[in-house]
Amino acid sequence: MNYMKTIVFFVIVALSIIQINAQTVIEMGHPGDANLILLEVPDITQADFVVYRTENKDEYTEWDLMWRFKKWGFSNFSVYLSNNPKDTLLNDVDMGVQYAFHGKVYFSDNKEDRGYKNPNFHLEGVFRKTNSDNSQKAKQSKDQAIKKSLLEDGE
Repeated sequence: MNYMKTIVFFVIVALSIIQINAQTVIEMGHPGDANLILLEVPDITQADFVVYRTENKDEYTEWDLMWRFKKWGFSNFSVYLSNNPKDTLLNDVDMGVQYAFHGKVYFSDNKEDRGYKNPNFHLEGVFRKTNSDNSQKAKQSKDQAIKKSLLEDGE
């Protein structure tokens, strides 16, 4: 009996590790069931971020807005997608809840298009890779911000 519990434990741990290193998504039919409520826009210029849909394990384990949509099972998060900004499901009169969009998304067939189009935009609960900018201009900007902060604190 303990042998069986040990096997089940290791299977659960293995599945958890696989899920941690991926961005798998399940699309929900109601906004109340989803972690993220997103407005799908028809034009890349209107989007807060662009996602590349993939089935390639090497890609969706990179996190960087390459999502694998699943029908069921374990996933990193769930999304409700609507292409209607006035979606009637966002207003649940019976429960007294008004849901809001967390952002505007565009799905691209080109992996190179993916990324955040609005640099100040952040999706809560979604892994995001960031790059450090070590250019001279970035270092000067950081120095200016530090000086400004010190001046404000000294006043």
